[in-house]
Amino acid sequence: MRRLYRLQRARLTAAPLSVRPALGLPGRLLQLTALIGALVLAVVAGVWWGYHSGQEQERVRLGNAAKAVVANASALAQANAQLAEKGQQLQIAEAARAALASDLANAQQDLASSHERLAFFETLLTANDRTHTVSFASCEFEAGGNNLWHYRLTVVQGVDRAPEFDGVLNIVVLNKPGNKTVRIEFPEQAVRVKHYQRLEGDVTLPAGAKPEAFVATLGVKDAKTTLAQCQKKPGAT
Repeated sequence: MRRLYRLQRARLTAAPLSVRPALGLPGRLLQLTALIGALVLAVVAGVWWGYHSGQEQERVRLGNAAKAVVANASALAQANAQLAEKGQQLQIAEAARAALASDLANAQQDLASSHERLAFFETLLTANDRTHTVSFASCEFEAGGNNLWHYRLTVVQGVDRAPEFDGVLNIVVLNKPGNKTVRIEFPEQAVRVKHYQRLEGDVTLPAGAKPEAFVATLGVKDAKTTLAQCQKKPGAT
């Protein structure tokens, strides 16, 4: 025990003496301030690094977004150009279709007119009576509004190389309001026929009239002779 004590004493005696001043309150405050300053600098450095790192990431993200916007705008412009081209092609096709439809309608109308003219001349050939000076090839009366009736008459000459026929047309309506038939006569009309002639016009009947038949006659002015006559009942074909 004594030996251990002597060894410790000898070790303490051999060590050099050092004097350390004791820190007072100001020193401790200064040390604490330095420590806090170091911490603040570390925090500021971390915030600065984080800010600049986030700013760089945001710049990269915005750059990628801008590239995506440019790519989308280019794709949209290309799609709009294709849409405009397709729209123009559709307009051209629609105009061509309308032109074809118009040409077809005109062709059908021309064909119908040709058929009508052919039927008319066939009627002339079959109805032409060469034993008479003139005759009716067709005789039509159609009802209109307000007691109006429209007539269409076709007159042909029956003699080859005959001079122009100069005569009068008379239209009479046989009206039967009751048991008695009443003749309604209209003013005569001058007609001139060379080979054939179509005559059209309108006659107006009195209110309440019930026509039983329409009679058209051709004659010579100031003469009582009837050269041709046709009679048509309303609604008859």
